[in-house]
Amino acid sequence: MLKLGKMQTLKIARRKEFGAYLEDEEGHAVLLPEKEVPENAQPGDPVTVFLYRDSDDRLISTIRKPLMCVGDVARVQVQDITGIGAFVDIGLEKDVLLPHREMLRELKKGEFIEVYLYVDHTDRLAATMYTKRHLGAHRVESKEVKKYHYDNDAEMVLNRLTEKFNGHLPYTDKTVDPEQIMQDFGISKAAFKRSIGKLMKEGKVKVTKSSIFRIF
Repeated sequence: MLKLGKMQTLKIARRKEFGAYLEDEEGHAVLLPEKEVPENAQPGDPVTVFLYRDSDDRLISTIRKPLMCVGDVARVQVQDITGIGAFVDIGLEKDVLLPHREMLRELKKGEFIEVYLYVDHTDRLAATMYTKRHLGAHRVESKEVKKYHYDNDAEMVLNRLTEKFNGHLPYTDKTVDPEQIMQDFGISKAAFKRSIGKLMKEGKVKVTKSSIFRIF
């Protein structure tokens, strides 16, 4: 059975130019996009994935483990506020809706809140701030949340350094203003500094007195 909002191990049934179709034991299939298919993967190989719905409301899988699964309580960041509610980041390409009726108070973009993740009546992932209704839920520990955001920020900085700045940033974490970091990367200077430190340890960037370079 394909489980929306859960991590599960499926087998590659067939390959296509746009990805691989994974199947459960009952023969139900879901697409894993080509960019996420493990290198040299072949039909019959097992792959552990998370299932969610994409922007076109199609069931899709990702090898990326999100911050939380259905049934979990975790601290997440508000990405946007709209007429139907807030959207929170749990580590997917598509943010999860927190409906207005599930808010305890008025929210602001960028703040961190604690939510419970569930599947709503339309078979979509949704979040609620009424976590006390789910006392038996698995709670994602604060250290796991910090590690998740730490790793996620570093990945985002590396991708933006590569795609937006062609691998060369004309400043360092010591020479740049916090406002410039927020404009270029959407995170605080402290978070940027932590990300650069992590990327340096991994050998992915080099820092000089005036610049940061991506190591290819």
